[in-house]
Amino acid sequence: MKSLQAFERLDATSRIRVAIAVLIDGKDGLDVLESDVFKGEELKKAGEALLALELDVRFPLIGTMLRLAFEEVS
Repeated sequence: MKSLQAFERLDATSRIRVAIAVLIDGKDGLDVLESDVFKGEELKKAGEALLALELDVRFPLIGTMLRLAFEEVS
């Protein structure tokens, strides 16, 4: 399993963007994340880390991380 440090280092808003992109678009979401002018490479690496997770772990873990990021923002 790849380290999730790339994801955890992001600010809450960026973690939300990455989590939603991976949950909705899977690997195709990486292209969307990479197109960000300012943080594209960083967001893509975080998305790759999430996609490297086993499928049965990926969805519940991303859901939890998404909820925590939303709580941090609100």
